[in-house]
Amino acid sequence: MGAITAISQPAGTVTPVTAPDLRPDRAFTPRVLAVFGATALYFGIAGVSFPVLPRLVERELGGSEADIGLAFGVFAIGMLLVRPLAGWMLDRVGRRPVMVAGSSALVILQLLHVPAASTGHLSILLAVRVLTGAASSAMYLSQATVATELPPPHHRDRVFALFSTVVLVGFAVGQVAGESVMQSYGFGWAFALAAGFAGASALVAFTLPETRPDEVVPAASFTDLFHPAAVRVGVVNLLIFVAFMGFNAFIADYAEEFGMAEARWILLTYSLTVMAMRAASGYVLGRFARIHIATFAHLTVVAGAVLLSTANSVTQLYLAAVVIAIGLAWNVPLMVLIAVDSATEAQRSRAVATVTTFGDLANSVGTLVLGLVAETWGYPGMYRMVAVSGVAALLLMRSRFMATTAGLHRAGGAPVAPSAVR
Repeated sequence: MGAITAISQPAGTVTPVTAPDLRPDRAFTPRVLAVFGATALYFGIAGVSFPVLPRLVERELGGSEADIGLAFGVFAIGMLLVRPLAGWMLDRVGRRPVMVAGSSALVILQLLHVPAASTGHLSILLAVRVLTGAASSAMYLSQATVATELPPPHHRDRVFALFSTVVLVGFAVGQVAGESVMQSYGFGWAFALAAGFAGASALVAFTLPETRPDEVVPAASFTDLFHPAAVRVGVVNLLIFVAFMGFNAFIADYAEEFGMAEARWILLTYSLTVMAMRAASGYVLGRFARIHIATFAHLTVVAGAVLLSTANSVTQLYLAAVVIAIGLAWNVPLMVLIAVDSATEAQRSRAVATVTTFGDLANSVGTLVLGLVAETWGYPGMYRMVAVSGVAALLLMRSRFMATTAGLHRAGGAPVAPSAVR
């Protein structure tokens, strides 16, 4: 019930007391949960690709470590090329239409992976991967933006922390189910499973509301597509995101050097660890300064990369998976929240697009470079490079480069002053 409006009454009549609005202030509404569902389904597609795509490149095309890096890298190039345009489309046509179109395109593209590899030409598979990256870019950007816009500002940290957790639910399910289906029924059925995830995500997206703010004005020029504060956050995101691809894109092949025929268990260990960390992130983000959380996360990523570079047993691989997962668990929610809280409401989709564009750059150029390094100096040399990149992120985060980034210096749970947003 809303407030009762007082009206003029005869003398002696008791005026009713205004009733307070007792509706609960809810963070996790059915609409928020629907976004979580669509996102988990989308990341099920990525989960399938990590154990399945390297085997497809090796067995169907006779590819090398560099070719595996190329298959993942061109996917990110597709994301990188489309991400700024996708941010403009979110402001121009709305969040929901972009989400539905992206997931629908992914249904077709997943089904094209095996026919492309069957031609015997890596270039044809790479073309499919570029288009897959482009559709995925629009899909994820719309989901991440909606996840920051549906909840009230004081619930944003909690909601986005859980949003980042359900990402790992999709990864975990996709990794285990994808490798199991591949081993039992072949590559065709594994990618059909990924297409099913995409189709289900499109159906859920149809049920979501449009969250685009009324005051949003699409960017008028190319430079307006990027938010300046989010660019600084994005550079740090690029340096630390190299570790994400270094682990997920190459661990299946690296594990085979230790006699592991089934990489899904080490991938699942990674995913479950990230899920556990992100389940606690709502509490942590609300109580500790983000600069301290970032320092801990980056140090832990470096430690995990060092463990991978010095691994001499399967046990150490599992330990490294846990350690690097603890550090990487904080990166995506932390970077996006820092960018969002460094922008105005009307600039929110632009800020998200900017910081994630640098993640795409790490996925594309970074993965290609990692593949070449692995082919030249082996996986230990590649993971040493990952550790160096993590150290660079740590130093940059605590340097004057990030000193004016308002979202980074937000204390746990404290609002960002409007004057501090740039």
